[in-house]
This record gives sequence, C-alpha cells and structure tokens, in this order.
Amino acid sequence: MKYLVVLLALAAAFHYDEALAHQLTAFSFGAYCEINDINNWNTGTISEQYPHLIKVQVFENVDMKTRGYIAYNIQTQAITVVFRGSDNIKNFIADIDTKKTSFNTACKCQVHEGFLAAYSSLKIHLDVLIGEYRVKFPYAKFHVTGHSLGGAMATLFASELSMTGIKVTLITVGAPRVGDSDFYDWFSKLQVTHTRLTNKRDIAPHLPPFRFGFEHVNTEIWYYDGVHYINCLEVKGEDQNCSASATRTNLNDHHSYLGWSVSSCNSEPVKEIYN
Repeated sequence: MKYLVVLLALAAAFHYDEALAHQLTAFSFGAYCEINDINNWNTGTISEQYPHLIKVQVFENVDMKTRGYIAYNIQTQAITVVFRGSDNIKNFIADIDTKKTSFNTACKCQVHEGFLAAYSSLKIHLDVLIGEYRVKFPYAKFHVTGHSLGGAMATLFASELSMTGIKVTLITVGAPRVGDSDFYDWFSKLQVTHTRLTNKRDIAPHLPPFRFGFEHVNTEIWYYDGVHYINCLEVKGEDQNCSASATRTNLNDHHSYLGWSVSSCNSEPVKEIYN
C-alpha cells in the first residue's frame, strides 16, 4: 500500500505539457537546418508553425562537428537552448560505445565519454551566451531541448545550468542513455523538469545498453504508435511497460517525432502539430 501511494504521488507531481513538447521537438529538428536559415529563423515548416523566436544565434565547434542555437521565445517568454544531433545519425547510432568518465565535482557519477566530449566542445560558447541572454532577458524562463545526441548534450547542459540556481524545463527527443546509476540519483535532485520523449521502437533510447551500467533519467513519455502516448512511471531502471518493452528496435522511428523531421526545414505539410 505504501509503495502504491509513492507511485501515485510521483505520477501526480509530473505534468506533461504536450503543446510545449511539440514546440520544442520542432525546435530540436530545426537545429539540423542550414546555419543562415537558423540565424534568420527561416526554417521552413518549423518557423512557419512557430515564428516566435527572436535573437537566434547559432553556436558550434567545427572540429567536433557539434552545433546548437540559442534564442528568446516571445510566446513562452523563455530563453531556449537547442542542441543538434549528429550530422550522420546512422553512423552515430552504429558507433555508440560503452565508455564512461567522471562528469563534474558536484556529481559523484560517470557519464558517457563521447556525449560529455560533445557537450564540452560547446560549453565555452554557452557560458558566454547564457550570460548575455540573462542580461537581455532577466525574467525569462529556461527551456532546453535536443534530438538524439543533442538530447544527451541537452541533459548534461540542463543539469549544470540548474546548479547555478536556475529552474530548467528540459525536453529530450529520442535521446540515448547519458549516465550511470549515480547520475540518475544526482539528476533527480536537481531543479530540472525533464520530459524524455520516445517514439515507437526507436533504437536510440536503448543505447548504450542498460547492462553496461547506463540508466535513463525521468520522466519518459512514450509515443507507442507515433501519435498516442503513455505517461510512464517515474522509476529508477525505467518503466518496463514503455519503450523498454520494445524488443525489435529500428532506426526509422528515430528520424521522425510528433510529425517533425529533418525535412521540416523545408516548407511542407506537417501532421499532428499543436500550437
């Protein structure tokens, strides 16, 4: 009975904002658009559906081929930070290894070595930009998002941003597992409201494998058929009734989320979009 009460309390504590999830998912795929188009916020269907971004600025590391952008969303009054996934998703998925390394002094934990390297390659730019945008928009909220590798980097960034006392809304899209069990424990205590979107049988959320000591952080929303979703339980080790139950995974379900994809950088009809 006590266990049931705890589960009910956890479920009640999390509210899934579906409209915001659709918006930030669109922004996460917007990171794959051409740099000039992002800076001018002329990203096809994405900017047509969500024209509310201003002061858009791309940041990147040419050597590491990592990229993202920061903007102010006048609709949600939020400083929005978006991380791009790999420029070759197929190779990225194929090359994911199981190497872990220490994260930071605050977290007595380990995270995926490659994901940390990707995030660290952009951190020098972000430290400067966050300071500038906080001065420009002192009362803004913070929204952070990213697809695939971008979701992993977004998770690391949101956790460190929250360490400065900022409340962060994080929505990751098809993100892989980022850290170990200790990272889960540490992340769960931060001021980060995390929605982890998974889609059908997408292979990325199953990597790196759980058996190698990697765990997802809460809270998962599983779009089991691409349209309808389950609000998964907030449990350590993942809700086994959600995407973890998919035994035959594939890469196709990684390429499109909630009707958005890389092709959304062009002007074309998009289904199932919520304002």
